[in-house]
Amino acid sequence: MSVTSTAPERKAVGSRIGKRKGRMSPWLLLPVALVLIVAGVLFWQVRQASTATTSTTTATVTKGSLAVSVTGSGPAQAVQSRSMSFGVSGTVDAVLVQTGDTVKAGQPLARLDSRALTLQVQQAEASLKAAEANLAAAQGKGATEQDIASAQSSLKSARASYERTRTGTATAQDIVSARAQLQSAQANLAQLKAGPTADTLSSSQTRVYQAQLTLSSQRESLSSAKTKAAAALTTAANNLRDAQTSYSTLYWNNRQQEKAPGGLSQTSKDQEAASLRAVSNAESSLAQSRAAFDQTKQDEITGLAQAESSLKDAQIQLSVLLAGPTVANLSSSEASVASAQSNLEKLLHPATANDLVSAQASVDQAKINLEKLTTPASVASLASAEASLASAQVQLAAAKLNLENATLVAPFDGIVASVGLLAGDATTVGTISVIDASQMYIDISLGESDVSQVKSGMAVALTFDAVTNLKITGKVDTIAPVATVTQNVVTYPVRVRFDPGTAPIKVGMTASGTIVVTQRDNVILVPSRAVQSRGGTQTVQVRLAADQPVVPVSVTTGLSSNGQTEILSCVDTSNQCLQDGDTLVIPATTTSSTSQRSGLGGFGGGGGGGPRGMP
Repeated sequence: MSVTSTAPERKAVGSRIGKRKGRMSPWLLLPVALVLIVAGVLFWQVRQASTATTSTTTATVTKGSLAVSVTGSGPAQAVQSRSMSFGVSGTVDAVLVQTGDTVKAGQPLARLDSRALTLQVQQAEASLKAAEANLAAAQGKGATEQDIASAQSSLKSARASYERTRTGTATAQDIVSARAQLQSAQANLAQLKAGPTADTLSSSQTRVYQAQLTLSSQRESLSSAKTKAAAALTTAANNLRDAQTSYSTLYWNNRQQEKAPGGLSQTSKDQEAASLRAVSNAESSLAQSRAAFDQTKQDEITGLAQAESSLKDAQIQLSVLLAGPTVANLSSSEASVASAQSNLEKLLHPATANDLVSAQASVDQAKINLEKLTTPASVASLASAEASLASAQVQLAAAKLNLENATLVAPFDGIVASVGLLAGDATTVGTISVIDASQMYIDISLGESDVSQVKSGMAVALTFDAVTNLKITGKVDTIAPVATVTQNVVTYPVRVRFDPGTAPIKVGMTASGTIVVTQRDNVILVPSRAVQSRGGTQTVQVRLAADQPVVPVSVTTGLSSNGQTEILSCVDTSNQCLQDGDTLVIPATTTSSTSQRSGLGGFGGGGGGGPRGMP
């Protein structure tokens, strides 16, 4: 019973188990899959670590100096550079230099035609003298002793005349003189009414003839004088052109001789100076000839006008005599007789009230004239005279300055960089540039972090693209206090000044400057690529001997520059643990080594022991 009953029961159980296996849940496979993935990752990382450790390089710890520097570049420029033009308008008379010439401060470079400017100075000097005289007169200082004596005499005479008029007394001589004047006036009136005599007509005709001869003679002599002056002016102009041509030829020949071996001889210098004096003398002669010619023209105009006026007067007087007395002549002669009679009556009879008033007015006027010569003018008149004097002084100073500016001179010792003018050009055509290349500079632009480390006076190592193997030491001259922003990039211009000496450096050559901002001497140095960082900790791999394993050493670093890093101390001992000559092991594949440290860091630790100084 039990056997038969048991067999069917086992079969049933087996059948149920098979059914359960066929319906197993997929969630039961997830832990198995995770385990397989972790095992695969670990296997791969172990393989990668094995590969990285087998690909390494070595380096040696050294002791030396480490410098941190900033660099920049810019074109070389002359410290002194000036582009000059004339300060007054005009025409260029002569250009005395050419590009490349060496010049001294104050040396003439070019000159204008200064004749008009010279005349302006002379006119301003004359105006100044007139203003000084007017001021002296306003101050009561302008009159001479003779002027004052004359005014005093006029006042004395007016007072005496007033006394005579007031008292009504006259001397016998006064009366005799008044009667003689009356008789003369009456005789002239009688002669006028009777008509001219034969002698009077002959004398008048002779005057006309003499005036005609004088006019003809004046025409010939004045015209001849003007012709001679014109010829002299032409000769002087030709002489000046010849002297200028001779000087120009000698000057440029001497400039070429200066460049030749041996330079310019003293004889050539003396000849050039003599030629320049000849030009100056010719200019003076031309100015004198021009003034003489202008004077002859004026003399001709004045002389002919006087001769023609004398002839016209003689002709008019003859016409009057021939025509007989006119109503106007008779009236004038009769008025003279009446005036003489009135004057005699005043001397013979007491004066009236009107006579006294008139005599007193003469006294007052004479007194005023004397006071003008000896008494300062009013405040307003003095101020006006002083202002006129100041204005004349300013005009003279301006005229002299314009004349001075007619010569362009070198502002300092240097070299002529360019000449943009020719003789005959207007002053607005161009300029002359002079540079002093004995001191030069470059402007470099540094970023915010770099410029904060730079100070004035720091040494700068300079190299030049155009001149190989040339190194010059300059120094920081100025640092701009305000930034320059270009396309949102902030930089600060730094000027570096240097002495080129005899080096063949030209203005505009590109120079690169290196400024050492920090220097460490006698420090432990390792290649920067030997320092590995992880989680804020820096380590280097040290091998004490060829048969010993690599030991990681945690270090504190300092400066880094040019692929070298300063080692300050070991983290664990706070002492310098590396020494000059120690061997470093540097993973050649930094990515694999980092993957090893970051991937296995959670599953194991570093080895024990370490180099000197380590626990």
